[in-house]
Amino acid sequence: MLKRVEQNTEGTYIPGRQEQRMSSGLRKSLLMIAEESEKTKKARKKLKSKLDGTDKKMTEKAIKDKSLQIAGWIERHLPDRISVEKEISLFDQNRNSAKMSRVIEKMAQELSIELQNQKRNK
Repeated sequence: MLKRVEQNTEGTYIPGRQEQRMSSGLRKSLLMIAEESEKTKKARKKLKSKLDGTDKKMTEKAIKDKSLQIAGWIERHLPDRISVEKEISLFDQNRNSAKMSRVIEKMAQELSIELQNQKRNK
């Protein structure tokens, strides 16, 4: 059985439903939505229960405990760390950029050759 549902102004749809646009130009368009199968409903219910269980486990105390556990692990493995001589920081205006990939390097080389040929032809 198909139902007609109106799209809200943010452009979001009812989650987990298959939609098909009937008109594309209007901000509020009608959609055809098919009923979910029993298998999909069962999978959705199972996933929701798993996510709810995970949410219940995530408490302030659990986060603090895990933070202390991570700090302890870092401290225990301190002798194994390799110190980095180079200063590395995030968002450093591309001072420490990665090396070009072979594909990009090849494209840059081809562009360079093409520019040189254009200059010669002028």
